Amino acid sequence: MSWESLEAIAALVAAVIAVFAVWLQNKSFKVSLTADLALRLESRFASEEYKEIRARAARALRSHIAEDKAEDAFDFFEIVGLLTRRKALDVEVVHSLFFHWINVYWTAGLPHISRSQAKSKSLWKDFGNLYLKVLEIEKKEDPDSEDISLSEENLNRYLDDEITLDQSHTLVAITPPDSQTSGDQQ
Repeated sequence: MSWESLEAIAALVAAVIAVFAVWLQNKSFKVSLTADLALRLESRFASEEYKEIRARAARALRSHIAEDKAEDAFDFFEIVGLLTRRKALDVEVVHSLFFHWINVYWTAGLPHISRSQAKSKSLWKDFGNLYLKVLEIEKKEDPDSEDISLSEENLNRYLDDEITLDQSHTLVAITPPDSQTSGDQQ
């Protein structure tokens, strides 16, 4: 084998290693971005502003009055579903972070969602597909999970839990000041 052949083989091996290193770095970067996006979505979902939105949605779904007030919650999961479909989010991460709420809002909102989809078939399509994906994961991970087929009692309890998130509707007990004032002391 000639020197030129050895140099060509060494150059080829170096190029393959460089391509592999770039691929590995790109994959690592994507995992990092995916994790960051998931945590940002979780943070938004847990924010005080979004707790009010969730409580308003749960109140509407629980009472079956003005169910359109739940649409902001549906839209949130539509975006999560879109990002999952486009592979910006990993479905297992989404299951871990959001299964409970996806399940509650999809189950409670299905009558309103179905009526709305009769007028516009693509409305909340990614939310529906996401629900099916995370439900499948739940069935595999915990076949006996009571959340796979939510009872009406559990669904209402979960909606009630969501309703309590809104602190702007919480009654605050006001304690009267001491009846004794400084002028009454002797």
